[in-house]
Amino acid sequence: MTEKGLLRLRGAFGWLAALLCLCAALGLADSFLYSFRTGPNTFAILPGGTEHLSGPLPPEAADAASMRVTVDHPGVRLVMTTQSQGFWFGNRIWQAEVKAAPDAAPGTAAIVLRDPNADEKAPVQAFFIQVFPDQAALDAASGSYIRRLSGLQPLVAAAFCLGGAILAGCCVFLTSRRLEALWIRQGKAVVYMTKKTPDGLLISFGLGTNHGLSTGATVAVADESGLPVATASVVRCDAADASALVADKGTAALGNIVSRLSPPA
Repeated sequence: MTEKGLLRLRGAFGWLAALLCLCAALGLADSFLYSFRTGPNTFAILPGGTEHLSGPLPPEAADAASMRVTVDHPGVRLVMTTQSQGFWFGNRIWQAEVKAAPDAAPGTAAIVLRDPNADEKAPVQAFFIQVFPDQAALDAASGSYIRRLSGLQPLVAAAFCLGGAILAGCCVFLTSRRLEALWIRQGKAVVYMTKKTPDGLLISFGLGTNHGLSTGATVAVADESGLPVATASVVRCDAADASALVADKGTAALGNIVSRLSPPA
């Protein structure tokens, strides 16, 4: 592939990576807004489906099975599965499954859990389970724009976009490697660092003694379009890279950004 073709391909992959990163960020924002709208204790479920719940176990409760549970929907039931120790504070956590019967009618079920030793005025743990007749109805009622449009969970969509962005970024890297190899064969290299000095603009680039350069050599500096903008004199030269001082004091004073460098023909 030619230099122009590689440049266009790298640019396309770069824009694609940026677009996918933006989509991933929008997916995360949509997920956050969806959680904010629905609240942490509201869940959607289909007939025959299962949802996992958990919460703190009151200190007075002997175990998770001793919690008093009320459910106001005949097609929904809660089954305690286990209890565990909290990760951060060491408090006990109950874990349960909410199951909707295959013939559960659409509607909202309120699940209330109480300390077995507390009175009716004591604080409770309440969860709301929204039963939908089918997947299409569940997606249409979702507070997530992404789920309403595509049927995907916003976090899943964000993960796909992020994975695509990483893949596109790898393509940018591989294309850049091919481009740099092509430039090396042509005696060109990207200027990877510029530094203002009292003597002018010092530039560093990826050509060295292995590519026929030596201290004192004169090289031409070009912009991204290939138009020569200045000349530079090599002041340091290693095997794979070198530094040169831009001879044009006007160019150095302006601090022009140069994109690649080549020895003059």
